[in-house]
Amino acid sequence: MVARRAQTLHAARENLNTKVRPMPELFRASKVAPMTPGWPLLEDAAVVVHDQAILDVGSFDHMRRKYAGPVRDLGTVTLAPAVFNSHVHLEMTHLLGKTAPGQGFVPWIKSLLALDAYAVDEPLVRAELLRLEQKGCAFVADISTRNAPLLAEILASSGLFFSSFHEVLGNAVPADPSTMVVGSDAVAGCGRGVCAVAGHALYSTSPELLGASKAVSAAHGLPYSLHLAEHADEDAIVLTGRSPFLDLLRERGFLTEYNAPGKRPVPLAAELGLLDAATLCVHCVTVSDEDISTLATSRASVCLCPRSNEYIGVGQAPLEKFLAAGVNLCLGTDGLCSNFDLDPYAELSWLAQRYPGAMSLCQGLALVTENPARFFGPLVPGVEKLGSLAPGQAARFSVVPGSVLDAFIDAE
Repeated sequence: MVARRAQTLHAARENLNTKVRPMPELFRASKVAPMTPGWPLLEDAAVVVHDQAILDVGSFDHMRRKYAGPVRDLGTVTLAPAVFNSHVHLEMTHLLGKTAPGQGFVPWIKSLLALDAYAVDEPLVRAELLRLEQKGCAFVADISTRNAPLLAEILASSGLFFSSFHEVLGNAVPADPSTMVVGSDAVAGCGRGVCAVAGHALYSTSPELLGASKAVSAAHGLPYSLHLAEHADEDAIVLTGRSPFLDLLRERGFLTEYNAPGKRPVPLAAELGLLDAATLCVHCVTVSDEDISTLATSRASVCLCPRSNEYIGVGQAPLEKFLAAGVNLCLGTDGLCSNFDLDPYAELSWLAQRYPGAMSLCQGLALVTENPARFFGPLVPGVEKLGSLAPGQAARFSVVPGSVLDAFIDAE
């Protein structure tokens, strides 16, 4: 009798546990962009979520028959994976509207140098990160020259996945190169990010320091970032050692003994061993067809920052040639020192309007979802679960803004 009562009590407890266990929830939308290779844009579809992970994706009718659970009908929206901002300078968030727009790189840098560029406004940075989350952003790649530990701490306390890059400049290589990776204590245990190292540029960071920073990144399995071929002055500096920008730097005591290597930026980066599948090359505006071929062969990824380039007035990267070459392209906003917001979707909308017909909607969405996930996924914990809406992926979504949809419709 006692054994039977115990069995009955055990069964009752099991039933109770079953009843209170959360059921899968169906997120219904008029369109779903899974961003999974081979999957088309789905009409009247649903994403099934259970325990913060995606259980299934498909037509709503099929998902409704397959799964019992509450339905959250999002209406006439296009649901996509949460997006990535693959290049941003958060330490300059306080500079919104304070630099010279549209006059070229040297006037812009003069206006920047006249400001306290590295005086981080913590509340403002946190507010911008929260705004990004609310817009459906899940990942930020931050570049910090002087405040990497602080920015790593801020990012670790946010809800975002991230890579916090400490940017190195100058000539001196530390006795222990691993000390270039700073801020790791701040992110320990958060499980959503890494502290990494970035080279600033080929003219501002010595070949020895660039090589050492890349070697440290490779040794620790970290992503590496490099501003590359951003503006014509960069080309002139490394190729000939003559440019107005170099004159400005020398006036301020920098690069006073600079010797031009006599090569253009992309071939020089390749010669220094900086280009591989773990390198993100940022801007790539002044690239030749041969440069694009070099980048494609190296398997490096490229991050375009088109609104920043427009703001400064340095030209635009050849989007269509990069796409044709099969380069893994991402999008970043750069900082508020050269942009109006940090929204990756605003970047995509601008790009679609500037290059009508160059991309389909899904090709465009790949620049802020699938492609950056392909680059950062193997290098940053948890990011392999982002970038697509497929079973087993993290339930991190975004709603594609009407401005983006309109830009692609107008381009058709």
